[in-house]
Order: sequence, then C-alpha cells, then structure tokens
Amino acid sequence: MLMDHDFNVEDIEKSVKQTLDYCQENFGVYTFDYVRIAEVPAHWPFGGFAHPGVISMVEDRLYLSDVSNEETFNVVSKRVIHEVAHQWWGHTLSAKPVAGGSLFVEGFAKYTEAVILDKMYGKRDLYTLSENARSRYFRGRAFEGYIESPVYKVESQGYIAYGKALTVMLALRDLIGENQVNTVLRTITDRHRSVNKMDANSIELLEEIYKRTPTEQHILVDDWFKRVITYDLGIEESSYTELANGTYEITAKVKASRFETLDSGETKQISIDEPIKIGVFTTHPSAVKDDSSILYYSSNQFNTEMTEIKIIVKEKPRYISIDPFGTRSDENLVDNLMKM
Repeated sequence: MLMDHDFNVEDIEKSVKQTLDYCQENFGVYTFDYVRIAEVPAHWPFGGFAHPGVISMVEDRLYLSDVSNEETFNVVSKRVIHEVAHQWWGHTLSAKPVAGGSLFVEGFAKYTEAVILDKMYGKRDLYTLSENARSRYFRGRAFEGYIESPVYKVESQGYIAYGKALTVMLALRDLIGENQVNTVLRTITDRHRSVNKMDANSIELLEEIYKRTPTEQHILVDDWFKRVITYDLGIEESSYTELANGTYEITAKVKASRFETLDSGETKQISIDEPIKIGVFTTHPSAVKDDSSILYYSSNQFNTEMTEIKIIVKEKPRYISIDPFGTRSDENLVDNLMKM
C-alpha cells in the first residue's frame, strides 16, 4: 500500500466481510479462497472494477474518501459492497448476452449493496441509495434518444441498470420479502453455477419470481419489470390527535397515481391497485438508524388517486411519508414527506 493511503482500511475490511457473509449465506459459496483489493491511480476512468477474486478501486474514491463523520452516508462501504457483490453477479452467475443481461450484473449488485447497507447502517443509507438511484433514472431518461426499455430488457442504459433496476428490486423485496427474493436469485445462481455457458436470462428470472409471488400479484410484477411505469405519490394533508390513552391518531390524505410511457413516447395515466409503504417517524427518514425512530412502517393498499388513511402510534409523530425508502419511480419527492 502506498504511503499515506492507508485510510478507511477498517471500513473496507468490515464491508468485505459483511458482503461475503451475506452473499454466501443467501446466494451460495464464494468461488475463491481470497479477495484482493488493488489500489489504482485516480486518473483511471472508472470507480471500481471487479475481476474474478480481485477488485480494482481508484485511490480517490476509496482510500482517500473521507468517511470519518459517522452521521453521513458511508460511500466507501457502498463501493466495496457493490464490487464484492460482482463476484456473484457477473462472475458466479453470468447472464446470456441479450436484452436484460444488465439486470443480472448491475441490478443485482445494486440490490445486494442496498440490503447490506440497510443492515450495516440502517435505513438512512437505504434512503440515500434509493434517492441516488431515482435521481439517476430520471436524469437518464430525460436524455434518452431511443425508446426506453423496460427493466427486464435493459441493455446498456446505465440509468436503468443502476437506477430503476434497484427501485424495482426494492419494490419486489417489499412485496414478497427479502428471503423470497434471495431464494429466487439463489435458485438461478445454483442452476447455472457449474454450467460453462452464459445462459441465464430475465424470462427465467420472472418465472422464478412468479413461483414465489401470490398469483394476484403477477400483474404487478409484470408492471414493474415489463412496462415503463412511473408514479406520482404524495401526502396531501396530515394531522394527529392525542387520544385519552396517550396514543396518537393520525389522519392523512394520500395521493397515488401511476403513468405509463408507451413506445410512441406518449405518457398516459393508468389505474393503480397495489400496496405501498407508509412510514411515520420521530426523525427525518434520511436520519433513521434503527427501529427506535420508526413509529409505523407498513403497506397500505392504494386503488384510487386519493385515499384517506388513519394510523395509531404510541409516540408523538414528527414526519409522515409515502414510500419513504424509494420503491417506486417518482420524479417529484417534495410532496412524499410531510412534517407534522
């Protein structure tokens, strides 16, 4: 290691170990008996690159990043987790080089990155990560010169592979649970682990998802993966009343709309009928470290554009939010959160 470049080593080692433990438990055995991280000069034109068993990381985006403030997003852990995850997504499991292949490489790596950061640092890091993905997606599609691909057909569109793919995978985790999502990924990985052929594909992925999803939700899965759909969610009004027993009753008017972008480029409003998380917090969602600041976090079914909901919580609420941790592609987040 170069002199004066020995920063962040503990964070790097911790992130490598956490990722290896999580991925081996959920996605199967690690192929090698080592992980090597090589520092490369800052002028190299990438942030990190995962070779089999070896990860190249540019100096200024890993060893020289300042993450000494524990209250801020740990970008070092994020980058390490992502590249170690590629030992499974891209090496152990290699997708067929057809439309949808990028989902298996970058989409799955972003999903792994998100769930591990969630466990290591709490939902505050999930908030930041999902917001970055949302922002990247809407920036990218604004400059798209061709027909936008749905997630299951993503090719070289980074704004989908790194952006919307994560949003969809987080939505799937909310719908069927993390264990079921991981079982889907493990099943496909095991099926192709010893096959010397890149043959995994997104149709196979969807078939495995259907097996672990209630039949009535298959249409919703198709909406997320096979159609280009965006949302307009918001908290229109909210208030609370302290009850005689010391609890608080919240009344909120919630907006939930969906829009589909057609091959022609036209965007039209479509119906909505799906469960979306509502969160009530004692602190801003971007600062949530653990469950102590979460008063309520549960799915509510939305099937009309405007819905009134009532929630009982045990402590005085400070914030209410629809989809606080980014499972829907919503361009305007300003109205998703309301201070109470």
